[in-house]
Amino acid sequence: SGSQEHPLKKARRRERGFGPQSNSPVAYAGVTVCVAGIALALPTVKQWLVPAVEFRQVLPVPKLDARRPEALSAFFERFHGRQPVVFQGAMERWPARNWTLETLAELCPDAQLPVYRYDPSSSSWAHLADAGQKLLPEYLQQDFHGASEKPGSLYGLEMTLRMECPRLLEDLRISRFFSDDMLLRHYPSNSWPTLIAGPKGTRSGLHRDTHDLPFWMAMFRGRKRLRIFAPEDPAIDSFFLPDRNGFAFDAFRPDGWAFPGITAATVYEHVLLPGELLYIPSAAPHGAENLEDAVAVSANFLDPRGLELHKTRTCSKALWRDSKLCWFHVNDFEKERPSPMEKMQEDRTYFEVAGFNGPRAWCDDFQPRLAEKAAKRAE
Repeated sequence: SGSQEHPLKKARRRERGFGPQSNSPVAYAGVTVCVAGIALALPTVKQWLVPAVEFRQVLPVPKLDARRPEALSAFFERFHGRQPVVFQGAMERWPARNWTLETLAELCPDAQLPVYRYDPSSSSWAHLADAGQKLLPEYLQQDFHGASEKPGSLYGLEMTLRMECPRLLEDLRISRFFSDDMLLRHYPSNSWPTLIAGPKGTRSGLHRDTHDLPFWMAMFRGRKRLRIFAPEDPAIDSFFLPDRNGFAFDAFRPDGWAFPGITAATVYEHVLLPGELLYIPSAAPHGAENLEDAVAVSANFLDPRGLELHKTRTCSKALWRDSKLCWFHVNDFEKERPSPMEKMQEDRTYFEVAGFNGPRAWCDDFQPRLAEKAAKRAE
């Protein structure tokens, strides 16, 4: 019948010693040799089968002592618009260095913190799915877990200080490296600086910031691991997703099979510590994960020395060319001239950089605009 093996095939199989009914020593010897050969070859097979799990070059982010007299010129000559850098000693005189979780809760009792859940399958920016808002004091008390890590924790991002807790602005300083910021002076929709708070284990996916703007981040609590790529790296460019201004692959656990060629990219890595100030240049893809409960403040900015790069790199992209930052406000930006470095020797308050004499003058200007927004959006 069709289920029976052809006699000739059966005989040949038995002759070779591989028949199920054969007790030939040759059969067992052959199997033993085969298994031994596979065992010896496993390391080579494993190397071939398992995709690369690290990038070709993982470089430390350069450091710059902000207290040195030549630090300002070194920043603009070596790093501005080119590569990330960590400033050490830049925040020593900031009153905000004294913030604790308790003082943040006390100073901002009604502040609403937008929260997100990291989801690798999400099509959202940075793979962060919107999870609503939480009161900042409740979040800091309930979601921060100390040494433990709780799966599914929410990441608090982009809490606009001027809208949610203006009192914190009085304690901040704008570092002299970024004090030529035109967005604070000419961009009314500017929402920076913002508070970022995340429990241990929270993270973001690889992304670029809005309008590919450069940004700074000041670390106040915990440790945050960051990976940063060059603004244009051919090894990852083909995996860019314009609809979310980000990338599908994991910057911390690269999958060389699913994304062929990405491991040829060069990436910078740094674990940001309290008291450190980080600069990331325009259009540089980056991702972050919190190694401990972490609190930081961050701000995108645009200065006259970076305007030409903004116009040629950012505004030439279809994603941004119709934005007001690429046509309407550029008229104001082009009127600005870079401040002489001898006038950029001191950190300044937020209010000074924004063009006001102090908090009272800023409040008098901002309250009418806040009332107008409240009339449109009661929340």
